[in-house]
Amino acid sequence: MDTIRRRTHCLRKYRAKVTMALLVAAAGAVMAQPPQPGPGKEPTAAGVMEGFPPPAELRVNKANAFAPANLRWSFRHARETSPTTGIRRASVPLALTERSARHLDDLQFEVDGRSVGLSEYLRDTHTDGFIVLHNGQIVFERYLAGFGPTQPHIWASMTKSVTGLLAATLIAEGRMDPQARLATYVPELAGNPFGEATVQKNLDMEVPVAYAPDIPPDLGLFGAVGIIPRRAGMPDNIYDFLKTVGAGKDAAAPDYWFYQNGSAEAVAWAIRRISGKSWASLAQERIWSRLAEDDAYIQVDSLGTEMASGGLSTTLRDAARFADAVRRAAAGDASAGISTQAVRLALRPAANQAGFSRGRLAAGKPGYAYGDYWYQVNDGDGSVEAGGRFGQKIYINPAKGLSVVKFSSSPDAAPRATTAATGSTPASPGRTLESSAALIAAIQAIYAAIPR
Repeated sequence: MDTIRRRTHCLRKYRAKVTMALLVAAAGAVMAQPPQPGPGKEPTAAGVMEGFPPPAELRVNKANAFAPANLRWSFRHARETSPTTGIRRASVPLALTERSARHLDDLQFEVDGRSVGLSEYLRDTHTDGFIVLHNGQIVFERYLAGFGPTQPHIWASMTKSVTGLLAATLIAEGRMDPQARLATYVPELAGNPFGEATVQKNLDMEVPVAYAPDIPPDLGLFGAVGIIPRRAGMPDNIYDFLKTVGAGKDAAAPDYWFYQNGSAEAVAWAIRRISGKSWASLAQERIWSRLAEDDAYIQVDSLGTEMASGGLSTTLRDAARFADAVRRAAAGDASAGISTQAVRLALRPAANQAGFSRGRLAAGKPGYAYGDYWYQVNDGDGSVEAGGRFGQKIYINPAKGLSVVKFSSSPDAAPRATTAATGSTPASPGRTLESSAALIAAIQAIYAAIPR
């Protein structure tokens, strides 16, 4: 048994190294990298992309954008490394008032049996921006490592939660049938796992799908969009990327669950077909133009197709406005501009806890379920989360009136599975602070300290 464990551990380390190598030099080119900054340090302090022009060894490009030392610059400048399309703001943004409490930076809370300070937590989890709203008022807001209030930051997979709300909007209007085969709306996906599954199965990550080993759900999509260099023969757009998958072999289980990017991209294709509008146009019309103070943008492929599973960038406060609008809509308040019916539909309780608990994202999320691209905390307060690969988080607790956003640039070289995992991936001791459990512990400490 020890031998098997050692082999499994070595295999995981090898796959992690391969994934990082692909992220850093996806085309096979070896790029010189600046030293990785320590926790909370701003990469540009070491000269990354500084100067006119920057030194060759300190330039960020598609081949090295995911190198740890370059993440912060890359996540704040996504539109400078790949094509994007804009999403217009509101003429009158959702008002945010401030009710800041004192001395919260010194708060202590417990994570995995040890006491952690709030400022230490934010620093050690590579936080760029962190904001806490209580009943729509800002009670805590911090910008770290050179990040600022007017800068956009990439959401990564939190973008999926916006896609889920757009789908729920069409479902609430009777324009999309959640129980219909997705291929009903996108005939090009007939015979494809995404197309043969129902819309709802796609929304809940319950599609039995297998990705080709050389076109995984993360790097394959990044290449198709043009975020990283594309190898010869790889799909050069999102639609062709979706057609490269095959059927998963472990689909018989009634509680099958497999998190991957393709389902959100397939649902976005259906959304475009049904609405006759691009993802960006619909997101602007139904969400952003009703609440945001600043324009947003989203990465697009060579056809102008938006990366609906991970390409959105916004300011921290606008992300908080979005989160609070969702909280209010869930309570039946439509004054923030988002459909109450759509939000309640998207956040209705899911029943896939068993499948989720065996998936690779279960560590640090005990009792969670997943529906419409939202994580359901199942804490008795109706809490939900949106999450991104590099530590980006939205947390909404309706019972306590909390809306929280955390923008981070945390390195993550873990390889993404090409088929459903047979067991959850244990949290690395070094990444305990990155877990949802740690975030919630920090939020609970803040909530206990703020005057009410």
